[in-house]
Amino acid sequence: MAQIVLFHYFPRNSILHKMDGRVKLICMILFSVAISLVQSIPSFIILTASLILITLLAARLPLITLLKDMKYFSFLILIILLVNSFVIPGRPIPGFPLPGVTVEGVMTGLIASWRLVLIIMVCAVMTGTTSLITLKNVVEWYLRPIPLVPETRIATMINLTFVFIPVIFDTVSEMLSAQKARCVEGRRNPLKRIMFIAFPLLVQTFRRTEELILAMEARCYSDDRTRAVFATTAKDWLILAFTVLFLAFILFYSF
Repeated sequence: MAQIVLFHYFPRNSILHKMDGRVKLICMILFSVAISLVQSIPSFIILTASLILITLLAARLPLITLLKDMKYFSFLILIILLVNSFVIPGRPIPGFPLPGVTVEGVMTGLIASWRLVLIIMVCAVMTGTTSLITLKNVVEWYLRPIPLVPETRIATMINLTFVFIPVIFDTVSEMLSAQKARCVEGRRNPLKRIMFIAFPLLVQTFRRTEELILAMEARCYSDDRTRAVFATTAKDWLILAFTVLFLAFILFYSF
């Protein structure tokens, strides 16, 4: 069985696990916005160090294993780096064999890739410290005041999305292991290698989706359910205030 831990929930007795899910979601959004806005390298270093400390100390998540699972985003990161390297105008790199690659483009691509990795880590910390049912209730709580919005249905859809993300990763890992055992990964054509993964993955995903739909129908699932009750403590407000002040300092220092 695959050992993919990215976007999985880890039951722990940590500060973030005990934190109110509503406040935790606000902190995650603030971190993501700060990561999207910062421009300077020192600010990225401070944010990276803070995320590492949060992952190791506050959440008690396996940081090394989470970073290893980043390989599933390596293709997307490579595309971002290559596109920025060729599109952003600037000074050409002396002696580089490919024409059109600029120093400014490479730096912009590295920062964009770094930004993507940090946002993924923020999401991994959120899903690793929050159970899926709690995440669903939090989303439903925030959508409830909005008129004409089916908050329960939208929250259920988001919940099922987070359910299927690790399932898809596990399926890909199992397929890669099976193809490696059958010497399929030795093919030189990368398109054929992708096709040998993409089509079985789609079939497995649709099959599991259909099984989930039938299971929900068999259990008479409906949107009419008991609303969750949340309790915010003084520690939650203290963490939120510290997060706001810390990210405000980072943004002020960046600009």
